[in-house]
Amino acid sequence: MSSPTQKRRWAEAEPPLVATKQEELDFISPLPDCVLSSMLSLLPIKDAVRTSVLSSRWRHLWKATPLRLDDTYLRPDNPDRDVGPWGHWTRQAVSRIFGSHHGPIITLCLSRFDESAFQPEMYLFVESAVQRGSIRQLTLFSKYSVLFSTYYLPLSLLNCDSLHQLSLYGCHFPQPLPPSIFPNLKELRLRGVPLPNDLLRILLSECRSPETLHVFFCSLDPVINISSPRLRKLVFKLLDLKELIIKDAPNLESLMFHFDRYTAKNVKVLYAPKLQLLGFIDAEFQALQLGRTFFDRQTTPSTKVAETPCRIKMLSSVKTLAIAKEHYLGKTIPDLLRCFPCLENLYIMKYYGKGGRYYSDKDIWDDQCYFSFLDHLKSVTIKGFSSDESDVEMLRYLILHGKVLKKVTLLCSIYMSQKLVENIRRQVCIEERASSDLELVFCLEMENVDHFSPWNELIER
Repeated sequence: MSSPTQKRRWAEAEPPLVATKQEELDFISPLPDCVLSSMLSLLPIKDAVRTSVLSSRWRHLWKATPLRLDDTYLRPDNPDRDVGPWGHWTRQAVSRIFGSHHGPIITLCLSRFDESAFQPEMYLFVESAVQRGSIRQLTLFSKYSVLFSTYYLPLSLLNCDSLHQLSLYGCHFPQPLPPSIFPNLKELRLRGVPLPNDLLRILLSECRSPETLHVFFCSLDPVINISSPRLRKLVFKLLDLKELIIKDAPNLESLMFHFDRYTAKNVKVLYAPKLQLLGFIDAEFQALQLGRTFFDRQTTPSTKVAETPCRIKMLSSVKTLAIAKEHYLGKTIPDLLRCFPCLENLYIMKYYGKGGRYYSDKDIWDDQCYFSFLDHLKSVTIKGFSSDESDVEMLRYLILHGKVLKKVTLLCSIYMSQKLVENIRRQVCIEERASSDLELVFCLEMENVDHFSPWNELIER
């Protein structure tokens, strides 16, 4: 009769046959090639390539798999080998990938070709991707793009039928532009791209199908005139611009802009009947026209700011509004809010101007009549909240009158102790709020950037 010790030894020496059979079963390899290729396309490129050594079944799958190549994720095991603006190892890796992979290229990001000596290689890679007829998303990036343009746009891109998203950093467009460029492009992002001689308007007129346009730190003409029948989203971040005119944009839903606050500028939105998201409206604007609504601001010697807003017609389509507020210019906020009767989401970004501390504008809220947007306002987010009198008075007004207000988020510029939080809650009369569902949230500004989405891309450095 076997002892318990002997039985235990036999069990350890001879594992169950069922477990061994399960380990030998391969449920993945028998799948169709199209399914396996889809799985490989979701893996990081290094892992996808390594599957080639699993067996003869996998040996050639990766070569025909739709490729999503981003060179920012290509790193050697020994970082010291990657030397230079576009390291020798990285260039060789991209070259080997293009040489061995013969399938479609869906996404391509080339971000490390800052020196002119490497640009011929970049042109070859782009040409290869275009010739395969499958490229949908392309990013060409130079880390010096904000300072100066470093390369010319590959001409093969201009007539690429498959391209849907294009991001260009620090490049030159050919001039003059040929007719009917980017036939199916939906999204265009430009950063550090020179666009002189009305090139932006020409670009939009020749590119027939763009729905989204981002223009960041590009050198433009002092007056920009936008007309586009299909444009849905327009984002501008510029250092110097005198006038932005949205002349004819029947499908524009989102207009986001952020300019140098110390540069005189005018903004005119003449025709955008579907506009739902608008900002940043800054009190530094010399003149602001939204449809048939006009705001003019003049500076006189006797006062720091003399404001003469004139309201002609309301903008009922706008549901989300962002305002940039400097302390001494807070008086414009009630007049701005009055023009958006169906407003649901309000974002306010505070900043300190170059003139130091200014007078308080807290008294302006005591004299305000009821706003029609208070019947629709659901959320308020204030970035740079500092518990000064003007902040508290504005917040109290919105809390006491916002009938359907669900959430107020205060992104505080300083740490708020529990005692200070309770004091602010009393000052804004939170117990007397018009909406019983209202939630008042205090956050530290630097640790909660997601609360200010989608505006973060405009205010990041």
